[in-house]
Amino acid sequence: MSSRANPLRNFLVKLIWDPNIQKGDYIIYFISRGAPGNIESVRGNSVKHVYLRGFEAESENRVLYIPFHRIVLIKNDATGEIVYKKGY
Repeated sequence: MSSRANPLRNFLVKLIWDPNIQKGDYIIYFISRGAPGNIESVRGNSVKHVYLRGFEAESENRVLYIPFHRIVLIKNDATGEIVYKKGY
């Protein structure tokens, strides 16, 4: 699978490297078993590394590895724009 075929990966890479994006405006919601409602979130400015099948983010003094298939929503909190929503 090439990176061109994965819009989530492409967006997260852009989030890290594009100086024109306000990283902290974005919230990434993901499935996290055991969390309230089985959903956790991280802000875009906590994304540190993007890999082929997931990404790393800092959250509450720990580093999380989040596979792309667990992402359910990416939203711009400032504008309300939904960048990505997983279809069920």
